Amino acid sequence: MNRTVGIVIVLLVVLGLAIYINAQRQAGPDWQDGTYVARSNPDERGWFGEIEVTIKDGKITKANYEELNQEGNRKGADYPYPAGPESHDDYEKRLVDSQDPDKVEAITGATQTRDRFVEAAKEALRKAEQGDQSRPPAIQPPQPPPAAPDRDQAGDAQWRDGTYTARTETDDYGYYGEIELVIADGKITEVRYDEKDREGNPKGPDYPYPQGPESEDKYEEQLLETQDPEEVEVITGATQTWERFKETAQEALKQAAAGEDMMPDMSQPESQTGT
Repeated sequence: MNRTVGIVIVLLVVLGLAIYINAQRQAGPDWQDGTYVARSNPDERGWFGEIEVTIKDGKITKANYEELNQEGNRKGADYPYPAGPESHDDYEKRLVDSQDPDKVEAITGATQTRDRFVEAAKEALRKAEQGDQSRPPAIQPPQPPPAAPDRDQAGDAQWRDGTYTARTETDDYGYYGEIELVIADGKITEVRYDEKDREGNPKGPDYPYPQGPESEDKYEEQLLETQDPEEVEVITGATQTWERFKETAQEALKQAAAGEDMMPDMSQPESQTGT
């Protein structure tokens, strides 16, 4: 009898310990209640994300996110690539729902915004584990660069308003890059770039090298921000897409400088090999 009681006690202790360990795993990170503010690192154009996360009863109950540049200006309705700022509310909700920055899925056209959001959220939650409610330092605007000559003084023609398209030659695999640029008030306001096969079908999620089609939104966003194909930086794993993107963007802008508002003949893609 005593032996049976002892076995039962041991089993109850083991069961209780297992329940406790499982509860600890489900409880997730030990975030302390409070409000935590953090930023992502600035990108190559000076934009960074700033997030304010509210923790209550050990859970994320609220998130406020915005993107700013080093002058303290926020992305708003006048930002030339609206998918970025328009995605903020969705990313905030996804973080509250998932309680995990890594589970916040990217929104088409706002992948770089998602990267900055996740980086800032992780830093805020790291501070929440420590109960560190300090705020990042005030934004210090950089020193203004020397005034550059305007485009006319530099000897280049102004871009004329209109819609301009260009495409590369077809590569060995039957793909070519095609771009459409919209110029308004002398600036690039819209960019649409696709890589297509000979039938004109864009590369999609079934393409065996997804880095290429996944990079297209990022290259479009970079061009809108920099207004210069030469300042569009390469993304790892998407070098050939980057080269084709720059080639088409430069050609389209040559047309814009000459005021040649024209569309390419899509009926006969070039067959010569491109890189």
